[in-house]
Amino acid sequence: MKGTFGQYLREQRRKAGISQRELARRVTVDFSYISNMENARLPPPTATNLIAIADV
Repeated sequence: MKGTFGQYLREQRRKAGISQRELARRVTVDFSYISNMENARLPPPTATNLIAIADV
């Protein structure tokens, strides 16, 4: 995988046809958390949130 976790997350989210708000709703986090991760303003998620994202 090249790039940041956020770039990978954005790519996979878009492939799935899911908006940032929808992903945030499914993971039960604020949509700004998803936005900030995708834009490399936050480090990769905790293990708990990573598992929740993977389940989507």
